[in-house]
Amino acid sequence: MKVWAVLLAAGRGERFGGTENKIFRQIGARSVLERSVAVFANHSKIDGLLIVAGHDDADRVERLMGEAFPDQNIPVVNGGKTRQESALIGLLAVREKWIRDRHVQVERRIVLLHDAARCLVSPELITAMIHVIAEQHCGAAPAIPVTDTIRLTDEDGRTVRKTLPRRRLVAMQTPQGADFDVMLRAASIAAEAETESGVTDDIELLMRIGYPVKLIKGEKNNIKITTPGDLLIAKAIIGGELDK
Repeated sequence: MKVWAVLLAAGRGERFGGTENKIFRQIGARSVLERSVAVFANHSKIDGLLIVAGHDDADRVERLMGEAFPDQNIPVVNGGKTRQESALIGLLAVREKWIRDRHVQVERRIVLLHDAARCLVSPELITAMIHVIAEQHCGAAPAIPVTDTIRLTDEDGRTVRKTLPRRRLVAMQTPQGADFDVMLRAASIAAEAETESGVTDDIELLMRIGYPVKLIKGEKNNIKITTPGDLLIAKAIIGGELDK
């Protein structure tokens, strides 16, 4: 069995603000991107890693990877306009890599897609994801229960339509994954159908082709760096871990 990870780092980060991509912001001695890459690059069950970067950031990402991980070959490819496009580009790039390495014969190939902005994901969560996919032949994703009351509004966001049952709501995290061929087929079918850009994660694509998906317990610290406030939270988490 071979397991590859695709890190999605092509987002513009408009909600974060500023002129620099949030993946280059520092948390302690390392950037957000370096921390995300390190978890996968140092994981014993991950056989390969590829980064999907924005066109304006690809060269900088390549230089950073060369400096931070000089002993590892980490390919970097240009992403698309949406997360969905970038995920497909990353999957196709992995397929091309495997085609070139045809001498490597394996029974199964698994892929994990991860938002590079979730730089505090743990090795244990990655291990759990791989185990579930491998043993249960399904797609998998981490999720955590929603603690706030969630209400559905009208399209203008001014009037409440209904209150959603909190006990059945979860907040999705990454990495998300499945057997490689299944994930690639789901992403390709969505692209051919010109699926709307509102698809925000990979599990949605698997669900659309009727593939079984299992949720596993996510992690409170597996936050996504979206705003400057999230960066402060991440720094506090890292600081707390270093103090232990």
